[in-house]
Amino acid sequence: MNAWDRIERWSLRLAGTLVLAIGIGHAFLPTLGYPIAATDGMSPEAKDHFYYLGTYAIGTFLLGFAVLSFIYSTRPSPVFSTTMAAVWTMRLALEYAYPADVPIFLLQRPHTLIAPMLAIIAAAYTTATLAGLARHRTPAAINGA
Repeated sequence: MNAWDRIERWSLRLAGTLVLAIGIGHAFLPTLGYPIAATDGMSPEAKDHFYYLGTYAIGTFLLGFAVLSFIYSTRPSPVFSTTMAAVWTMRLALEYAYPADVPIFLLQRPHTLIAPMLAIIAAAYTTATLAGLARHRTPAAINGA
C-alpha cells in the first residue's frame, strides 16, 4: 500500500466518521434538538411530514453514506469519492444559501458549526478523489504491478 492508498482510505474514514456522527444526531433532533416552539403553527400532518419524516429520512441517508464510506475505505473507488465530494460541496453551498439559524441542541446559531463541518467533509471526499486519481497514475499502476 502506497501513500496515496493511505490518504484515500483515511480521508474516506474521516468523512464517514463525521457523516456517521451527523446521522446519529438526526435521530435525536425532533425530540431533543429543536426548541418546542419549532413546530408551533404546523398542522399534525405537516409536522409528521416535514419535522419527523424529513429529519429521520435525512438521518437514514446520512447513515447510509457513512456505511458506504467505511466500505469504500477498504476498497476505494474514485467514482464514489467524486460523487460524495459533489454531494457534500452542494450541501455546503446550500448551507450558505439557506443557513441553519434555528437553534439545534445547545447551539443558538448552528450555521457557525455546520458550515465548517460540511467543508471538512467535502474536503475529505475531495482529497480521497484526488488521492485515488493519483494512485491510479503511479508507475506501479501504469505498469500493471
